[in-house]
This record gives sequence, structure tokens and C-alpha cells, in this order.
Amino acid sequence: MFQRLREFVYGSPVQNTNEARPKFEYALNKDEKEQLKQSEEKPKIVALYDKEGGTAYCDLTMNYLQAKGFDVIPVTPQEGLTHPAFTGKVNGIYLPGGPNVPVHDNSDPRKKLEGDLTELAQSKDIPLLGICRGQQTVAHFHRYEVTDIPEDSNQHELHYEHFDAVYKETQDPTYNSKVVVHEGSQLYNALRYKLNQKEGDIEYNVTCLHHQHVQEDPQNTSLQVTGRGKFDRMVESVEKRTGRFYTIGFQHHPEAVLSSCAEAREQKISELNTKYYDEQIGVNHFSDPEVGYHVLRQHEKRLREVTRAKPRDLQAAKGELGFFSSQVKKHYLTDAPKVDTKAKDDDYYAYFCS
Repeated sequence: MFQRLREFVYGSPVQNTNEARPKFEYALNKDEKEQLKQSEEKPKIVALYDKEGGTAYCDLTMNYLQAKGFDVIPVTPQEGLTHPAFTGKVNGIYLPGGPNVPVHDNSDPRKKLEGDLTELAQSKDIPLLGICRGQQTVAHFHRYEVTDIPEDSNQHELHYEHFDAVYKETQDPTYNSKVVVHEGSQLYNALRYKLNQKEGDIEYNVTCLHHQHVQEDPQNTSLQVTGRGKFDRMVESVEKRTGRFYTIGFQHHPEAVLSSCAEAREQKISELNTKYYDEQIGVNHFSDPEVGYHVLRQHEKRLREVTRAKPRDLQAAKGELGFFSSQVKKHYLTDAPKVDTKAKDDDYYAYFCS
């Protein structure tokens, strides 16, 4: 809208500075964003919710998606596909982490629902996100082997033997592994778009909490392996196009990275506020008003630096979840009422220029 207004005011097309940004199939244009904004309903995501298996990380993802404007409906293994959420259109499915996958127990209620939702996503072309166990069950139902992480003679899981190398780089215990994503996948496109990276492999640090993993099988190509551990080549992400949309999986926890970074940001802001109040106590605002003003401006500058910081690993985690959430929005917009954005723009010009 504002680009058209600038063209109207200046009498010539304004160069689009975003033209060189990497392409991502599910990036929303301004009309689609306006359509979502004007819609009376929200895109609906069904989340498998298993209280017996623990919901801490599931809650983090659900809260994040709800804050992004989605209607996230928890469905327990006991409710299954009989839940009322399935009577209407479902725009996305979320399979969270949890206990180890009981690969040999077909009577497990949670595993059954995970299989039902994986099949539903494929048959109805619904975007699906699986995290940790969620990725493992997606792979399990695509006939990949899910086994325990290899251990050394001291029963140390080898996948976590490189924590020191990651910590040396990040100085942050949130991260304990590094992922490499090569070109040739939709995840790669999503990350390039978010990170604005022009070319080459994409590497970023992640939080891993799993004790099982998906074994890669050269004879089974039903899932595309899109990301691997930098140090051990363990499968870290997968995807499968089900039609227009994708089933995607992450072995690591992007929601943990988002939560940890948010907590760290709030902690820094609290420390800056405390420091500012302490500095103001020592200022005589009557005799030294310029000093008080200088202290205030320095405080505001530090706050801006903290709030505007965009660490690469945080942006990568947002890119991963954005791969899913952008698809959910596109899925919803397929049948959502259309909004005449041109008419709104014309009304805006008429008001602004009258």
C-alpha cells in the first residue's frame, strides 16, 4: 500500500529493495497478509497433547503459535480423531516431543494417534510439523528404523560428545549440537529466506534432547533428509511434499531456542534497567540536567541494541517454525473469504490526498 502511495506522490515507480531476497514458496505477499488480518477466524492447528508424556516443550510451541495468531487445539491420545476439532477444516498438525517411541508396541494410544495424524496429513495434504519424537514417529510410519543413539563403552551417548565445541563458539549452554542444511530442499529455501543467505550450506546451533534417532536408509526415499548433525551426520530434519504442502520434522527443539533466547533477552533488559536506576540515583537532576539526559540516552541505546538483536541461531529457529506456520497460513487462505485490498488502498489514497 505505502509503495503505491510513494509511486503516486513521486510520479515514478519506487525500486523494490526486497527483489534480491532469496525466494521461499510459502512467503506471504501483502494481499495475503491483509486477508489474514481482516479474517474473522484464525488458521486452525491440531496439536497432539499427551499429559502423561510431559507437555513442557509442547506448551512452548503451542504458546508460540498462539502468539502468532493461530488457533491451536490440543487433542489427547484418548480423544483421537473423534475430537470435535476434526469436524471442521484443519490447517495444520503438530506432533511434539515426548517419551521414546515404542516401536514394537502397536497398542500404544499415543503412537496410534501419531500414525493417524501422519496419514491424515498425507491424504488431505495438511501441513504437519513433528519435533523430536514427532519426527521419529513420522519416520517410523514411513518405514524407517528408529533406534537408540549409539553409546561408547562408558554409556555416553556419542551425539552429545561435542557439547564443548558448540559451547566454545556460543558461550551459551542452550546449544549442544550443530546442524548443516544443504541446498535442494524446501527447508533450505525457508532458512535462506529468513537468514537472507545468498548461497552455500546453512549451519546453525540447536538444542537436542533426544535418546532415539532416525536411521537413514538409502533404499527408502519416502522422506527427504534435509539436515544432518555437523559432527556425526545424524538425521536432524526431514521433509515430504504431500501435494501443495509438506510434512516436516526436526529432531532438535527450535521452540527451546526461542524460549531460552526470550528469557535471556528479558534478563538483559532487567539488568539494564537496574543499572539505569542505580546510575540515576547518583545524578543531581537540578544541578546536572545534562548528565541525567546523557544517562537516559545511553540507557535507551543499550535497550535498543538488546531488543533489536537477531542472533543467527535464533533466526534459524524462527525460520524452521516459520516453514510450518507459513504453510498453515497458505492452507487456511485457500478457502478463506477474499479481501478487496485494492479498494482499501484506493480509499486510503482518497483520504490521504483529499
